[in-house]
Amino acid sequence: MAVQTPKQGPDYRLELSKLVNGYLAVLEWSPARLAKMSGQSKATISRITSYDTERNPYYRPELRTIQAIAQALELTLEQRRELFYTAFPEFYVWDEAAEHGYTVDETNDLLHGRGLPLLTSDK
Repeated sequence: MAVQTPKQGPDYRLELSKLVNGYLAVLEWSPARLAKMSGQSKATISRITSYDTERNPYYRPELRTIQAIAQALELTLEQRRELFYTAFPEFYVWDEAAEHGYTVDETNDLLHGRGLPLLTSDK
C-alpha cells in the first residue's frame, strides 16, 4: 500500500505557523528556544514558524517533529489535538470516521473530497 503525500494547499502551513507562533508568544520563547527544547533543528522550526512557501513550497513536518514541539511547549490535550489537526488534517477525518463507524471506502471518499491522502491506493 503506497503512502500518499497530502495535496494540501499553503493555507494549512500558514495556520500551522500562526498556531506555533502564538504558543511561542504566550511563553515568550524564540524559535531558537523551541528548537533547543524540542530537540529539533533551528532550520526545521524556522520552516514551521516562518511560512516561506517560495523556499519550501512542499515542506510538511514529520509526525515526530510535531509531537516533540507539543511536548516542548507542554500543550494541553486540546492544544495538542489542535496542533496535530492543523499539521495533519487527515487526522481529523480519521477521528470522525472512527466516531461514526465509517468503512474504509467511506473514509476514503471524505479524504478524497478534501484532497488528503487516502487510506488505500485504489482511488
